[in-house]
Amino acid sequence: MLKQPFKSFLIFTPLLSLLSCSKEKEIIINNSSIELTFDNRVANEDFNINKTYNIDGKNYTFDSFRYWISNIKLEAQDGSWYEIPDAYYLIEETGEVTVQDGQYTYPANKRETIVLNNIPKNNYKSISFAVGVDEKRNNNLSDAIGELSTMKGMTNVSWMWHTSYIFSSIKGIVVDKTSKVLKIETGLNENYRTITVKKDINLTTKGKEIIKFDGDVVTILQAVDSWNNPAVAASTPELMEKVAEAFKNNFFKLK
Repeated sequence: MLKQPFKSFLIFTPLLSLLSCSKEKEIIINNSSIELTFDNRVANEDFNINKTYNIDGKNYTFDSFRYWISNIKLEAQDGSWYEIPDAYYLIEETGEVTVQDGQYTYPANKRETIVLNNIPKNNYKSISFAVGVDEKRNNNLSDAIGELSTMKGMTNVSWMWHTSYIFSSIKGIVVDKTSKVLKIETGLNENYRTITVKKDINLTTKGKEIIKFDGDVVTILQAVDSWNNPAVAASTPELMEKVAEAFKNNFFKLK
């Protein structure tokens, strides 16, 4: 009589395992992915650092171009939104970056593509994302999720607010008889911008969707008249706002 409960347990245990496996498979099957690419360009040319471009009659050579893409959301056909968890990604093309007064070196990197996994199968009609970091985490560098980190060289404690991320950064040299150092950055909470684009995304029948945007650096340079204003930072908040507006309205074009 003592063996009977044990026998029933042995029969029941494999059944639980089978049900558990079935549930795990269901989770995998019912989720899809999106490959999101931001192809940075200089007008009709591909963007590359250490290459000289003629823009409005002046020669620009870039050392780096970096910006945060965050808070990605997908709008379903019924108007509901699915928010990608921990969505903070650094799009960049940069050489090595010294961090913490040279104690650490962030390696050279080119990154234009984000892969978003485990998205519920559905038909979506638009995609939304932000350039920058939302106020909650921009005001508190210790509250870091996703790819947010002070070790990426995208914070600047010399700014007057001390605890904030650099939302976007373009660095280089511009030459027209004389040369000027180019450094255009945003990072105020007021510079945070959300972009929403209508786009049919069918993840009901497809396991993966590819979405591509062109990003034209020229729109940023022209927004602030970069020859006359090659330095844009906290001391020129009105110019930072122009950069933020350029990102929102002109920079991104859906391919």
